[in-house]
Amino acid sequence: MTIALIAFDGSENAMRAIDEVLNTMDTGKLHVHLLYVCEPVQMNEVVFNENPLLDMLSIKKAREEAGMVLLTPAKMRLESAGITFEAHVRNGNPAEVITGFSGEYHCDLIVMGTRGMGTIKNLLLGSVASKVIHLTEKPLLLVK
Repeated sequence: MTIALIAFDGSENAMRAIDEVLNTMDTGKLHVHLLYVCEPVQMNEVVFNENPLLDMLSIKKAREEAGMVLLTPAKMRLESAGITFEAHVRNGNPAEVITGFSGEYHCDLIVMGTRGMGTIKNLLLGSVASKVIHLTEKPLLLVK
């Protein structure tokens, strides 16, 4: 049994990453952890929020619910292919969460789409994919 972590952000490249897994792996021996990572709630979002009823936990919960909704097309694609999977939403730094999650769930492979950033932008900001490359010891499949 191969355990694959597919980091999904809703982009076309992320959907292509799912298709690549379906087209190249033995899906009969595959279990997928589908992961969306939300940005952590910043304190200024709570302090300067116009709605005093929104606190840090409710903002976090709303982001997690929105993340589950964002995973819907990916879940539908995996379901239609007959793949066993679990959907997860986590908060935090995406690269750190992805690599930590892959260890926690003993994933054999991390799969993710790239956004195709240009070289200069990538040098200035860095991409989640390049950060995962540096943080993980797991095999990593990047799909553009």
